[in-house]
Amino acid sequence: MDCVLGMGSMKNIVYSAIAAASLVGCTSVPAFDLAADNKSYGSPIVRIASIMANLKCELHQAANDQTEMPQFMNDTSLKLATRGIPTRERRFTLKNIFSAIAYVGEVELTIDATHTNGSNPSLKFPGLGTGTSPLTIGVSAAVSEKGHRSNTTYHSIDFERLVEGPEQPVAQAPTGPCGTGPELRGRLGIEENLKMGLVASSMNDISVWPGNASYPGAPDGGVEAKYTAGRIHAVIDFTTTTSLSGGPTWELRRFIGPNSGEGLFNHKREALNQIAFTFLPLCIRDRYRGTKMRERWEYLPPLPQGTPGWANYLPPCNDKNIRLRKARALNEAHDTNIRSLDNLRLRGF
Repeated sequence: MDCVLGMGSMKNIVYSAIAAASLVGCTSVPAFDLAADNKSYGSPIVRIASIMANLKCELHQAANDQTEMPQFMNDTSLKLATRGIPTRERRFTLKNIFSAIAYVGEVELTIDATHTNGSNPSLKFPGLGTGTSPLTIGVSAAVSEKGHRSNTTYHSIDFERLVEGPEQPVAQAPTGPCGTGPELRGRLGIEENLKMGLVASSMNDISVWPGNASYPGAPDGGVEAKYTAGRIHAVIDFTTTTSLSGGPTWELRRFIGPNSGEGLFNHKREALNQIAFTFLPLCIRDRYRGTKMRERWEYLPPLPQGTPGWANYLPPCNDKNIRLRKARALNEAHDTNIRSLDNLRLRGF
């Protein structure tokens, strides 16, 4: 098919291409979920509820895990430490550690959605001019509009509510299995994060002790209070990207278009679901009796095997200043989460 274009027709096509790019339409506030209505399982409210239920389920399961962790020599050979066979209460397990050490912290949950609409027409007019002076004219235009919104909630966590002890009633244990859904409703791996933090702390025999103090509640004049031994921090996130592009393409003898690599129109949606958590050791729980020995404490019965060395610098949980220390610990956990996520966002640029 031969198509002959005059200059007037060419101008009309160029104007049409630019007009098509401008007709993207207004991008509305993006939905947090692609579900059709709030009654479906994927709706934002139900999604948040299911993520929180799964988070609590994994936290409870991890904090009460009774699988014995390895105790390594602090050496590149990673030889296992040779110690006497402990009683059940002194085995190096997550449950025994959290029965001895009260941890508190914060969980930051973010649900984020970005939706981009765009138009990218590109036209070419080959074969113009003469045989001795060939001419090709190309024109392209692009317009896109991005809508974004984010919802972040902050939740305090008290491990005394997860592992039974004399201080306060524990929260109700989950009745079903954990991690039965996709993304943050699936397996989060919190147990591994807790074990990694405790095993690493247990192996560290070169830390700084008071009064330059690498322990919670360091005295004034020591290391800044924001540094706390035993801090466990992690970020877990899932990003889902959906996109649609297309449009008609014509290739005639003297006209090719629209010819954008993304098609005439494109729509892209990115959804980010993210959990950040920071947990800090606070005190030694009430089943242990503490005796102050200068700056460190001696506890009876003895703390579990594998307990990190900084634990003996923690006061008993019945100390009169524990409420204030707990508030400070939550502030530190929040600051750690914020700084960590800010660094992740900066690395994205």
